[in-house]
Amino acid sequence: MSDIQNHIKIAEEKWLKQLHSYCEKLFDGKKILSHDHTHHLRVWEYSKEILEALSTSFDLDYEFIESTLIASQFHDTGLTQNLNEDHGKESRIICSDYFEKINLNKPENFEAILHAIEMHDDKNYKQENIRPNSILSVLSAADDLDAFGNIGVIRYTEIYLLRGIHLKNLPNSVIQNLDNRFANFERAYKNFPEFVEKHRDRYLASKVFFENLKKEL
Repeated sequence: MSDIQNHIKIAEEKWLKQLHSYCEKLFDGKKILSHDHTHHLRVWEYSKEILEALSTSFDLDYEFIESTLIASQFHDTGLTQNLNEDHGKESRIICSDYFEKINLNKPENFEAILHAIEMHDDKNYKQENIRPNSILSVLSAADDLDAFGNIGVIRYTEIYLLRGIHLKNLPNSVIQNLDNRFANFERAYKNFPEFVEKHRDRYLASKVFFENLKKEL
């Protein structure tokens, strides 16, 4: 087992079950199926994929892996309070309150975790988000990867309609967002071409769906 795999294993044994369970409780009764606890678990799976790729060029310590896992399980919890794009602020509060409530020792990178949670859905992609080996970059990219492919079509459609975007405006809104997401992913992880190409097909599959929907509408 490689160092990165060992770090992931230890972090999952320590955090994943309890955080995923808490996330599931937060979404219980909330009709946001595309972004519920199962989305958070998928984002962690994509995070692991990114971390494995990064480990070939960067020295990733246990604290970084742990921080990414925690951020992945809280990043969209704010949607239970606020469906808008700035829901990261509520997600940050929920994460902070959780650690206070159960009196957990906060991880070494706790402020960076909270920052990543709050800023993960800023799809204007500020410069700090482009640095591939940051908690924010990994979280944001993993969240973006879950917006591609068939599941991405469902995610976009549900959340955009819940936000009041008219059906006729849906394709253009989604395509612009999709393009921004993939451009950021490609820019941040350009040094891992096989990894990028693997997800290009998923991005294009989502884009083609909404291009065809635009034609039909």
